[in-house]
Amino acid sequence: MFIHSSFQILRTILQEGSFTKAAQKLDMSGAAVGKHVQLLESKMKLRLFHRTTRTITPTDAAIKISTAVSQSEEHLNGILEELAEEQSTPTGRLKINVPMSYGELFLAKPMAKFAAAYPDVIVDVDFDDKRVHLIEEGYDLVIRIGILEDSGLIAKRISDFPILMCASPKLVQELGKPKAPKDLAKWPFICYSNASHPSLWSYKSDEEKSSSVNLRPSLYANSASMMKEACLEGVGAALLPQFCCDSEIEDGSLIHILPECSTAPERGVYVIYPDKKFLPLKVRKFIDMLQQN
Repeated sequence: MFIHSSFQILRTILQEGSFTKAAQKLDMSGAAVGKHVQLLESKMKLRLFHRTTRTITPTDAAIKISTAVSQSEEHLNGILEELAEEQSTPTGRLKINVPMSYGELFLAKPMAKFAAAYPDVIVDVDFDDKRVHLIEEGYDLVIRIGILEDSGLIAKRISDFPILMCASPKLVQELGKPKAPKDLAKWPFICYSNASHPSLWSYKSDEEKSSSVNLRPSLYANSASMMKEACLEGVGAALLPQFCCDSEIEDGSLIHILPECSTAPERGVYVIYPDKKFLPLKVRKFIDMLQQN
């Protein structure tokens, strides 16, 4: 009986749009409503609501159960069996967001292999550099590069991501080889437009001194490939991911300038997902695959 009433409470939460409004409608305390949700999550071993510092959002499982409650008990039992199966066999839709250039170069093949290994999982991938809200936009996980803000989400670092200050030999010949970061202040600079401060270079020297220098924007782009091409043409200096410019530095078509200064703080590649408790098997298997590659 308690479980059955918990299903009805879950439905009311989704109908009212919040725990507080559901508690008011049901003439219950907020704590009692929360207890019913926790009971369901523990019994079914799945997450019904994603909780972040900003929002509480129902999962697909909560929506399916809420809809089924208003139909026959047979239909509800079928949904519960389906959800239980997802916890023992990877199945359902896995919605992922990854950065464009990095994703195409390093993640396309592993994701294709994952899709082949788990044919019951529908892999839905967005290659996009824009910032997305994982919960609000319905992603199961996102891959992100850089410095992470505290969002209440789980972030697992899967690799380093060095950023190098680069310029073409032509530009270095025209402006002279810089001896210190301050020498770059008047250089044209190719800015990554998605950065919070696109024309600012924060760095740490070999002497462990941290500082920054403002550069003069000559071009804005949100694509590492576009930035590299502009850098090769001598449009300006650019902060480029090492994976994007290694071969050009090796063949001399780009120069890693001021190598004694490293971009700070250090960047990493992270897989970000809502929480560890009751993590869907499809998500856990995908994270395992990323850590193995």
